Amino acid sequence: MIKFSEIREKEITDPRVPELARIATVLQRRFLLDLFKKTSAKRLSIPQYTLLGFLAAESGVPMGHLAKQMGHATSATTGLVDRLETAGLVRRAAVKGDRRQKLVEITPKGRDLVGKMQAELRYHLEGILKKLNGPDQDAWVRVYRAMEEYCRELPGT
Repeated sequence: MIKFSEIREKEITDPRVPELARIATVLQRRFLLDLFKKTSAKRLSIPQYTLLGFLAAESGVPMGHLAKQMGHATSATTGLVDRLETAGLVRRAAVKGDRRQKLVEITPKGRDLVGKMQAELRYHLEGILKKLNGPDQDAWVRVYRAMEEYCRELPGT
């Protein structure tokens, strides 16, 4: 496995990489600023919103599973869940047969919040798709799928 700290600029040979890096930086900056504004307006931290996003995709999961997805210690994830539970966005449910084990579920209020916050992203994605012709639209989706797969294969994800 490659260590990112060992990558040298001279090892990157594809001449398109600098332009892609510039574009990725612009996108990251825009997405992070928008996300920060949205979460701040809802009095959420970005880690809390990230946790809600995981639960919107897969609700009713053990705390340890959430911690692993978040890349946090279980104690840190427990703190996030505590605050989200106080806000009525998630709830804990006991596992049948093991009262010590708790599952974390997103509430309808939490699911509604995530849906509203993702609506703007979906709106912009549709706007971009409309700027592309049919084959380019399909190609863009294929590229994003490849990016998603690559990210899932990175260590720590």
